[in-house]
Amino acid sequence: MKIGILTKPVISEINLKVINTILEDNNFQISLAVIDCRPQLSFKKKVLKNIRRGRGGYILIMFINKLFSKKEGSYNTIEICKSKGIDIIETGSLYSSETISGIREHVLDVLLLINGYGLIKKELLAITPMGVLSYHHGNMRRYRGMPPAFWELYNNEKEISVTVQKLEAGLDSGVPIEEKTYQINKRDTLSSLNDRIYNGSIDMMYKALIKLLDPEFKPAKIESFGKVYTLPNLRQWFILNSKLIIRRIRNT
Repeated sequence: MKIGILTKPVISEINLKVINTILEDNNFQISLAVIDCRPQLSFKKKVLKNIRRGRGGYILIMFINKLFSKKEGSYNTIEICKSKGIDIIETGSLYSSETISGIREHVLDVLLLINGYGLIKKELLAITPMGVLSYHHGNMRRYRGMPPAFWELYNNEKEISVTVQKLEAGLDSGVPIEEKTYQINKRDTLSSLNDRIYNGSIDMMYKALIKLLDPEFKPAKIESFGKVYTLPNLRQWFILNSKLIIRRIRNT
């Protein structure tokens, strides 16, 4: 199976592990990386943008938390691709005729969304026979959108799912190929739960590809999709953390 990845100039350690897991199987060849090189908003502009939407306080707190949290490894995508013999298309125009033609020339079977890009448009959704696969850290029947794990904790859920979906038009409205469910522990924090679901789902993209190799495999479509969630505001962040503190005290 010939694979292309849609990604950014820098990838996380988790995403590198996802790629390496796939490359360990000779049934799969990652032959192309299409790198989203569009200019990124500065942190200041991100905060101002979200302030206008009533979410600037949450963004600021997440930034402060990130400064004091354990640093995750990150890697230069071009260097990684060169070391693995993966062809590269760098583009600031994801849907230009040049980019689309470059992808078509590689005659890929499937594309994997590793990071970047935002909502994928139909030009890429239909460019390969098997479409575009993407992670969603949530159960699309109940939780679409973002941020991962936040709203499950906020709503006192007892479990959280991770999905590898074949994307369709719209936000988190694709077809689930591989799914996995995790119990939410009474002492979980947002950080600990995210660590568990991200590290635990590394091999899910590989397992989804294995399923697509089987000509008899027919994924079951979701009949009813869940609510679309977005970034919380500062009040909701305080409510969540108050709930988590109380729950940890009760379970000490």
